[in-house]
Amino acid sequence: MMVSRSESVRIALLAFLGCMLTLAPRAHAQSSSDEGWFGAKTAAAEAPVSLPAAPTDLVHVHITASGSLQFYVDRASVSVEPGQTVRYTLVGKTPNGPSNITFEGINCVTRQWKLYALWNDVSKQWVKATSSEWQRIPESGATRVHSTLYRDDFCLNQSVRGSAADLVRRIELGLHAPSSLSN
Repeated sequence: MMVSRSESVRIALLAFLGCMLTLAPRAHAQSSSDEGWFGAKTAAAEAPVSLPAAPTDLVHVHITASGSLQFYVDRASVSVEPGQTVRYTLVGKTPNGPSNITFEGINCVTRQWKLYALWNDVSKQWVKATSSEWQRIPESGATRVHSTLYRDDFCLNQSVRGSAADLVRRIELGLHAPSSLSN
């Protein structure tokens, strides 16, 4: 059987692509950096979750949308984790109603947030979220607080803006805090 030159080139090209597709994922998986294909940042494996103490030292989160629900972050709970993730306790308060207290994380690389646990005020302890996946942070809506924390306080250019103390200071300063506080 005779194979034309164009068919030979096509077969060689397909064989080459097949080899690259089987070898490339292994080569990438062995890399210890947080860079993916073409230098794009990828999310690192998530660090184990340690639940914080009950919130006691609240810092008001300044949100542009007006409403009766006010948000606060517990100063002592803010932590910077591997993979450009910030963890914090968020407290939502209404003027005359109960508080909603959650322990959450924001991933600066992927612009996502995750619920880790809810505070049970009756038993005075955290209840881990049964099923919590990372969720995209929208610009508006019920999770506007996540957008504000992501954009104004925690993240810049897919990286955490600094240490936990730097992030708390940004929240204290309010909306559009100077970028000189970022590291």
